[in-house]
Amino acid sequence: MKLYFANTFKTSLFFTSIFCSFTAFSATTTTQGGFGIKSDDGKYSFKFNGRIQADAAIYHSDDIDLNNGTEVRRARFAVKGNIEDWGYKLQYDFISSEAIKDAYVVYQGFNNTEVLIGSQIEAFAMEPQTSSNDVTFIERSTVIEAFGLNRAIGVAARQWGDNWSLNYGVYGQDVNHDKGGDEQLNFNARFNYAPIISDDKLVSFGGSIAAINLPEGETVRFRSRAESHQADTRIADTHKLAADKYNMYALESAIKLGSITLLGEYITTDVNLTHNGTAQFDGFYLSASYLFDTQVRPYSTKQGKFKRIKPSKKGLWEVAARFSSLDLNDTSADIYGGQVDSITLGANYYINNHMRAMFNIVSADGDEFAAFDSHSAGARIQVTW
Repeated sequence: MKLYFANTFKTSLFFTSIFCSFTAFSATTTTQGGFGIKSDDGKYSFKFNGRIQADAAIYHSDDIDLNNGTEVRRARFAVKGNIEDWGYKLQYDFISSEAIKDAYVVYQGFNNTEVLIGSQIEAFAMEPQTSSNDVTFIERSTVIEAFGLNRAIGVAARQWGDNWSLNYGVYGQDVNHDKGGDEQLNFNARFNYAPIISDDKLVSFGGSIAAINLPEGETVRFRSRAESHQADTRIADTHKLAADKYNMYALESAIKLGSITLLGEYITTDVNLTHNGTAQFDGFYLSASYLFDTQVRPYSTKQGKFKRIKPSKKGLWEVAARFSSLDLNDTSADIYGGQVDSITLGANYYINNHMRAMFNIVSADGDEFAAFDSHSAGARIQVTW
């Protein structure tokens, strides 16, 4: 890993030197967004940034041993920039087995429209679009872990106006999971509209649809941890289901009233089983957060998501609560993956613009088909540059 990173860094410096040789440039080394180089005319740029997230968690369950412990949750490095009307981004995670994250080029020559080609986050649901640097809780809800689509190679378009955004595309498989043979084919779309939008007020509604066609002989599986990552045992799990396609639908809403932010999503999934008709699963979450010192959470209309909080002064606190409910049972199809209700209480301390400490307490209550009930306490220290 050390050798790989050293070679990567040397390669980056090599291309940077070439870049500097052929363009008039201004270079800055700063903690404000990483190391960046930009040509005087603004047509060419190169930036290096990254993140490190270190976690710890303890568990209590009367049903199962869930292994207290620590982990480096993410250690990512990324390069991104522009070449005239084109942009690019490459992001690599040294911890995850899904090592390559973003790896795409984007055409930016249209007004209020971008076309992305390569490995990218699929256009579906609200919380998966929000960076792990910016989410309110240490982990996303059970609903998003079970149904939220991640990254895949595809071609997608993003369009936006003053108070709306539309993202849609066609996707294949994750670049890290080449199984050989035919790939699954997804069509996804997400629309978001904010009738009320200002710096300190927001009312936003949206919806998503995903149509996933599976190659012959493939399976699909929905499962989720108990909103904590160190324990790898899933609290709810349908196990592998033989299917030829499935569709997912999502509704979302976000409300911001000054320092208060309310979020909610509902997702339902219809699976066309190969041998046993159809099956349906669903879930939802509701969350609320409050920032002290009259700070407000920034929102990006272009992407229809909340962005990173940059405290106006060092040492900003935030408190939050979330209720989520996931149902992976379908009695008509004889599938009993478990139904789980979870309550998460959180506190975040924004040390400065690039560092955050997070604290979560999670109580997960499963039905008789869930793997366990549990309580956990977790913490994270995060740095981004």
